[in-house]
Amino acid sequence: MSKISRRTALRSTVTGALGVAGLGLLSNDTHAATATPGALPDFNDPLQAMRAQVKMVGSIGTEPVFTFYRLNIYADPGTGNFVPFFTMNNVLVDYWQALEDNQHEMRKYEVGFYTRIDSQEPLEYFDNPLTGKRVNVHHFRLGPVPRMYTVDGVIAMGYNPNPLPIEVIGDRVFLATQSIENTPDRVHPGETNYVNSFSTYSARLADITDPNVTSAPNHAQLQNKNKWAPWFEMGDRPGGTVARGFGTKIRSLDALPPVVLAGVKRFVPEILDTQNWTDFKFEDSEYLREQAEKAPAKS
Repeated sequence: MSKISRRTALRSTVTGALGVAGLGLLSNDTHAATATPGALPDFNDPLQAMRAQVKMVGSIGTEPVFTFYRLNIYADPGTGNFVPFFTMNNVLVDYWQALEDNQHEMRKYEVGFYTRIDSQEPLEYFDNPLTGKRVNVHHFRLGPVPRMYTVDGVIAMGYNPNPLPIEVIGDRVFLATQSIENTPDRVHPGETNYVNSFSTYSARLADITDPNVTSAPNHAQLQNKNKWAPWFEMGDRPGGTVARGFGTKIRSLDALPPVVLAGVKRFVPEILDTQNWTDFKFEDSEYLREQAEKAPAKS
């Protein structure tokens, strides 16, 4: 299949689906490099930069990649200090496929369940310090989300993780990405959704330069700014949430901390059976659909 047809096919998939987040966890030992780094790659070359990005974020091979993040989420009222809200255990399963023409396709499944701030105590309801209201928690589900990495850039569903220039500091490689965009709001027709999302990935230079390494063990951090989620019941109140997260790839879902794996099984078990997760899910629209189903029928 030609490069153009593959890109066109993925773009059609994206448009059809959408209309327009101390870890002692190690990545797969078979991927870890033992060789010392050779000559420094030319990361100004688009192909080398793209392959380094894919190695850090996922895999240049054909395999699943598992990632675990802890996110602390704060309310930004618009004035004054941020207000701690809660923490999320965020789990991602990404299926990577190496294609012709130096293209790498990824299909993402993502879930998260909320806990008390900086704690592993799961939340079933949330006492909102800004409104004084108690609301039921709606845990996070997103996917499947297709994405294609090419030397010409990333074709993404929703927002584009635009890579900044790769930096080498000491024996590590760093890649920052930014998404500063606006799109039509899928939940509130006629409104605009503003995306402000930032990630930083780091891996050993030895892993990036080793041709035998397909998926480099990484350290990852993220920050994003979002609207109030519908389940907060915040209405049109000014402000939104700010999330700060950190994480890494893990060998498999069984490598999650036991308390996290137990929470996944209890609150977001879909991630344990992605083969049967075929319908697209998005947290906000799922919540609003569930609320509509609960509402009494109009006479």
